[in-house]
Amino acid sequence: MDITRLYGSAEIVVPLLVFAAYSLRRFRSGMEATWKEEAEAYRSKVERQSEELAELHKEVRELRRENAELRTQIAQLLARP
Repeated sequence: MDITRLYGSAEIVVPLLVFAAYSLRRFRSGMEATWKEEAEAYRSKVERQSEELAELHKEVRELRRENAELRTQIAQLLARP
């Protein structure tokens, strides 16, 4: 193989390799950014749901307390002659 044919082949192959490497790098960085965004969205969703769960626990405790008071009142009303 002479130098001219080797140089001609290199003119085609090298730009293709550079383009492939550049494209792969951009694809990879794009995927990393996408996964980071997804992770942040999931984290904020989990935090929001955690806060909602804490509020629901508080509400259930209040309802149980109120229920116990009402049961006591009903028992007192039923015990009256």
